[in-house]
Amino acid sequence: MKRTIIALTFAFAAASPAYADEAADRVARATRYYNLQEWSRALKEYRDAYALDPRPETLWAIAQTQRLSGDCRAAILSYKAYLRGASPSGANAAMDWIKACEADLEAQRRAVEAVPLSGPPPAASPAREPVVRAPPPRGRPRSWVFDPLGDVLFVAGLGGLGAGAAYTTIGALDLKAAPRKPTAGDYARAVDTGRSDRTIGVVSGAAGALLLGAAIWRFSRLASRTERTSANSLGVMPSSGGALACYAGSF
Repeated sequence: MKRTIIALTFAFAAASPAYADEAADRVARATRYYNLQEWSRALKEYRDAYALDPRPETLWAIAQTQRLSGDCRAAILSYKAYLRGASPSGANAAMDWIKACEADLEAQRRAVEAVPLSGPPPAASPAREPVVRAPPPRGRPRSWVFDPLGDVLFVAGLGGLGAGAAYTTIGALDLKAAPRKPTAGDYARAVDTGRSDRTIGVVSGAAGALLLGAAIWRFSRLASRTERTSANSLGVMPSSGGALACYAGSF
């Protein structure tokens, strides 16, 4: 009896590395199908790999594949199974996707309920004619170009807005690409990078808007001073028996 148990133990120990190697090969094939967006083939290979070597990262890949293929119900179950052996960061990522899938399912349910069962579609309301407004009267040209401080504030504000838009766009692209990462670690890193770039973009854009607002305020002050100075004038017109003096100014 003891010899039989020992033999079975050695046989199991010898078979485990073979199963792990075969599982690794299937994960590699599944990842290739995953990158090609062939979801059904990728899902089959991931499931076969998990049956041979049940690793948490393979469960994550299964859940990602199900979600991207449109099967949110199955993806929720796979994410919950992944939670049982996930790290804290992986568990947070899985909970985020469970909430997102539940929100998608709820939105689909509401969309189905909102569709009328019968009857003609509601008539579209007539389009309103656009209101044409007269352009504001043109004032005197402002000499804000010759103010060094105003020019520096204006250029710095435009630079801040441009940097904010660039970082915000880069962050949005990182966050958009995060859901397609095949591993939880790659997903977490992409989310962190995207959020960091988005924060930098928001701060840069806000600083640029403040600087631009300060430049516009300074230009308006300089322009109002110029208009007040040039608004006062004195004129002399000849008349019978003398001259007529006229004074024009702003009050």
